[in-house]
Amino acid sequence: MPMLMSMHSMSAVMRRAFLVLFGALITESGVNAEIFKKEDLMRGTTITHAQCEATAQTLWLNVDGRDFCVRYYLSTAGGEGARPAVILQGDQLGKFNVKTLTWTDTSEAKDRDTNDIVRELDLLSKLAKTTAIHLGRIGLDGTSGSHMARGSQLELDLANAALDALKQRYGFEGFHLAGQSGGSRLSAGLLWTRHDISCVVLGSGRFDAFEAPKSKDLARTFFDSTQHIAQIVQNRDAHLYFVTDKADKRVPASHQNGFVDKLRHAGRQVPQFFVEATDDLHHGVFLYTEITTAGCILDRPQEEIARALATVTKRNAERNEQRRREIGAKASILAAARQPSENAEPSGKP
Repeated sequence: MPMLMSMHSMSAVMRRAFLVLFGALITESGVNAEIFKKEDLMRGTTITHAQCEATAQTLWLNVDGRDFCVRYYLSTAGGEGARPAVILQGDQLGKFNVKTLTWTDTSEAKDRDTNDIVRELDLLSKLAKTTAIHLGRIGLDGTSGSHMARGSQLELDLANAALDALKQRYGFEGFHLAGQSGGSRLSAGLLWTRHDISCVVLGSGRFDAFEAPKSKDLARTFFDSTQHIAQIVQNRDAHLYFVTDKADKRVPASHQNGFVDKLRHAGRQVPQFFVEATDDLHHGVFLYTEITTAGCILDRPQEEIARALATVTKRNAERNEQRRREIGAKASILAAARQPSENAEPSGKP
């Protein structure tokens, strides 16, 4: 990967030109599409330095005494800029036991297709008219490590190191953050540890610490952003938004509202948009997060962002209602089919 590694020696103009060209080749051409198998991800991913350097859009980092290969995906489908929008997606693979470090429920684990990452990434770039980056979280999307370290101090340190490396490689001035669920938790952590972040949109996030036994291992030490309210409030350069579905069954709205209330009580008047997701758990609000992130980046008034979200919310509510009606109709048909006909001839011997 010698061409990427020499980015720091380029002029700012050359870096921008390289970013546009290389980003377009990777995302819009659709080349190098991969499938990350859920079985491999659940075992944890090990990547050597040589393998990392042989893969495009990677960062080889040593964090807290451990080596990592961090994968990122970059799009300039809608434009390019010195402060990209960084996507941090939610937790994956299911639930695990923090004491035994074993997966306990993997029913929701799925393979990951990089084409899905690219489509999502291109959309944000087009909406925000700037560079967009999907940063692979620990143990996911081509980044090495175990995803059981999600929400840990190790993951937060790794994300911080990755953003620093991206700044050095491309000459970025800073970042915007678009988070979903566990990615919102991570974004909140970055918010109180960095001072180069502008727009931050937190969708469906839980922000307190997970219950876990105390450990000296940073991969099993979970950070708590609710304990850093003062630092977040003091970060006046960051424009903070929350996106919440009141019917969220995975991260109840009360968890999200509690964090918002603490910020407001400390003097930070942050907007919170209430929307309606289309998944059964009412948890996946990332489309709304993308719209809000783009509105913030483009310096749109809060009322304009709210109107755009209301339009999508109305459409999704109609879809959900239609789906409920269809499910109800099918249930009625099945119930009727199970009932014996009143006119059926009695069976058995006379």
